[in-house]
Amino acid sequence: MGIYALIWTLAQIERAGDRLAEYLGPKESERGEGVVSAAIAVLIFAFLGVVLWVAFKATMGTATSAINDQVAKLGQ
Repeated sequence: MGIYALIWTLAQIERAGDRLAEYLGPKESERGEGVVSAAIAVLIFAFLGVVLWVAFKATMGTATSAINDQVAKLGQ
């Protein structure tokens, strides 16, 4: 009989804890988590865009210079 009383008591404690958790609501709200994650993703992509634009502009500047030099040599 003792083990059954222990199991019953533990079940009652668990049920009471569940009811209390329902009554109090969630401990930590996850409201706004998606917005924060989206903002971080936007900032990362903006940073990558700036880096790629600077690299592209530098590469195109060098390529344009080299092409202009080659074209100038053709006319000589």
